[in-house]
Amino acid sequence: MGWNAGYRIFEATVIGAYDLGKLDKDMLSVLMRPYSGSDIDSGGSCDLLSKDGKGVEEIVIETWGLEVPTKPESAYDDDPDAWDDYQEKVYDLMRSVTTHFNWQ
Repeated sequence: MGWNAGYRIFEATVIGAYDLGKLDKDMLSVLMRPYSGSDIDSGGSCDLLSKDGKGVEEIVIETWGLEVPTKPESAYDDDPDAWDDYQEKVYDLMRSVTTHFNWQ
């Protein structure tokens, strides 16, 4: 089990900066760098959403300049495979960013 509290702090900070219109790639780098080498763990997520309904992973991917996968239009129960594919793509893209900062 990793550092859940660290992820909760990161999640709230990124979403707060995004909602204020202050988050860009440079700011995101500043917010991610302190967690380098730590065992920050997304299991600490509070599933916070921005004012426009984005989760922290979507915000990070978008801010980093990567294309955010399109969410399935159906509810999870109607097409769990589509949602699982979506989550896997988001995870892979988020991991590409966190790897840049040596998150463990």
